[in-house]
Amino acid sequence: MEWVLSVRAEWLTPIMKIFTFLGDEEFFLLFLPLAYWLWRKRVMGRVGMVLLFTFVLNAVIKGIFQVPRPDVIEHLVHADDWSFPSGHSQGAIVLWGWLAYELKDKRAYIVAAILIAGVGFSRIYLGVHYPTDVLGGFLIGFTTLFVYSWLLKLSPPAWMHLGPTRQSLIIFVLLMGLFMLVPELSEVAIKGGAAFIGFMTGYLHEKKYLNCSLKPGMNLVISKLVLGLVGIVLVWMGLKQVFISIGYITDMAMFIRYTLLGGWISFGAPYLFCQFGWNLENK
Repeated sequence: MEWVLSVRAEWLTPIMKIFTFLGDEEFFLLFLPLAYWLWRKRVMGRVGMVLLFTFVLNAVIKGIFQVPRPDVIEHLVHADDWSFPSGHSQGAIVLWGWLAYELKDKRAYIVAAILIAGVGFSRIYLGVHYPTDVLGGFLIGFTTLFVYSWLLKLSPPAWMHLGPTRQSLIIFVLLMGLFMLVPELSEVAIKGGAAFIGFMTGYLHEKKYLNCSLKPGMNLVISKLVLGLVGIVLVWMGLKQVFISIGYITDMAMFIRYTLLGGWISFGAPYLFCQFGWNLENK
C-alpha cells in the first residue's frame, strides 16, 4: 500500500473524494429517488432493487470474512467497518454497469467504465481499501448483475402469479435467512436490508396498483422535488430524532426508519404524486 503515497497529490485528493462520494449513503439518497421520480421509473426501480441488495450482500460477506482496514498509510476519509470486499466498488459496478446495460449505448458504457474505475481507485488512493478489496468488490458486483439479469429474463409464471405482497414476504424471509449467516449484523447490513425491503415492497406494489401519467413540466418537477425530499428528510432525520427523544435507540428502530425510507421513495411519494396529478409514468 505504500505505493499509494507516491501518487498522492494535493490537486488529486479532492477529485478522489468526489469519486468516493459516488458510493456514499448521502449520494444514493439523492440520486436514486430523484432518478426514480423524474427520469425512468421502471429502469430505476430495477436499478434500486439490485443496488440495495448488493449493499446487503456486501455487508454480509464483510461480516463473514472480517478483514481489517489497511493500517499502513493514513486514511483520508472515514471508514469504520470491515475491508473486504469494497462496498463502494461493488456498488459502483452494479449501479453504473446496470444503467449502461439498460441504456445499451456505447457512450453509457464508456461513462460507466470511467466512473467504476474512478470509484475503485479512489478507495485505494484514500487508504481505506487494499487492491484485493476493490477487485473482490468488482467481481461480486459483476456476478450480482449477471444473476440479476438472468432472473429478470426468467420470470417464472408461478412467481409472477403470487402477486407483490406474497413476493415481498418471500424475499423478506430469504433476506432474514441471509442475515443469519453473519455472527453480528453491521449497521450497513441493517440499513441496506431495511431499505431494500422497503424499496422492493413499494416498487412491486406501485408497479401493480398505481398507473397515472401526466405531461412533464418545470412546475411539476419542482413540486415533486420539494415534496419528495421533504419526505426523505422527515423519515431519515425526523424519525431518528423522534426515536432518540423517546429513548428508542435500537437496531429495530434503525430497521423501521430505513424500511419506511425505502417505501417512501418507491411508493409513498409516487402515490402522492399520483393523487395530486403530478405523476409521470416513465418506462
